[in-house]
Amino acid sequence: MKQLMRIVFLVSLMTIAHGEVVIFRKCNENVKCTVHEVRINPCPEAAHNKACVMLKGTNATIAFDYTPDFSAQQVTAKVFWTQTAVDLPFAGMDTEGCKYTSCPIVEAHRQTYSYNLPIQQKYPKRTFDVKWQLMNEDQEMCCFIIQIAIKSKKDRN
Repeated sequence: MKQLMRIVFLVSLMTIAHGEVVIFRKCNENVKCTVHEVRINPCPEAAHNKACVMLKGTNATIAFDYTPDFSAQQVTAKVFWTQTAVDLPFAGMDTEGCKYTSCPIVEAHRQTYSYNLPIQQKYPKRTFDVKWQLMNEDQEMCCFIIQIAIKSKKDRN
C-alpha cells in the first residue's frame, strides 16, 4: 500500500510540475532574468494557443523555469491584473517566493518556481493579462505576462 501511495504521489508531482506549456511575453520593466518556459495545470487551451480557462472555486498550478542574472537570499513574488494604465495586485497571493522556489537564488543557475493558485469565487469573470514577478531585495526581477480567462464552472464551455 505504501508503494502504491508513493507512485500516486510521484505521478501527481510530475503532472503538477509539467502542466501545459503556455505562451507568455516579456514584461516591459528592466528584467534581469531569462524565463525559459511557463506551464499551467490544468490548461487544455494551451494546445490551441488560447488563454487558460480557470474555474472559480478551483486551483491552478503555475510553474516556470528561469535563469536569473542576479543572486538573492530572499525573493518576493507579486502577481498583478495588468492593463495599459495600471497594475492591480492579485488578491490572496502568497508573496514569500522562497516557499515556491529554492533559495538562496544563485545567479546564472536555472531554477523552477511552482505555485498553487486558488481561483477565488470573488474574482470577476473575464479574460485578463496577468503579470508575474519574482523580485530580490534590490528590485532585480524575473517577470512575464500570461493571459487567463476566469469563468464559473457552469460557463466552462
